[in-house]
Amino acid sequence: MRAPNKPKRPSELTEEMIAAAMAKADTHVCVGSDRCYAFPDRLEDALATCTPKGRCKVGWVVSRGGRESHDVWLEVSTGLVKLIAQTST
Repeated sequence: MRAPNKPKRPSELTEEMIAAAMAKADTHVCVGSDRCYAFPDRLEDALATCTPKGRCKVGWVVSRGGRESHDVWLEVSTGLVKLIAQTST
């Protein structure tokens, strides 16, 4: 059993953590927009993106009618959610 204050490892990522991260991202990106969509990654896919430092890409958010999109990254140990703007290539 893990000690209560011990940092979580990426392998401890759960569907619930992904859902909570996506809800936070939706709250920040989709304020006042009816054309904003959050797309969570499947748990297996999110686990495949985890870095050695415990950050995992857990989904993406499309806003402004598809003109903007952000990758949603979760720092598993702290619950910190980061939005990284996707650039067009």
